[in-house]
Amino acid sequence: MRIFLLGLFLGGVSGGIAQHFTGDPQLATAVGAVAAIATWLGTATLIFVFDPE
Repeated sequence: MRIFLLGLFLGGVSGGIAQHFTGDPQLATAVGAVAAIATWLGTATLIFVFDPE
């Protein structure tokens, strides 16, 4: 659950920064979505690679 919330938080922050600097809401949405997905995939990759099985 923490990873999901971290992805949402980072996506929101990235989208907010993009909105502030560009003024384009579509770009801000895309940036936020990419940041959230990258966070989830990156964390999932780390869990998969370093799984102690």
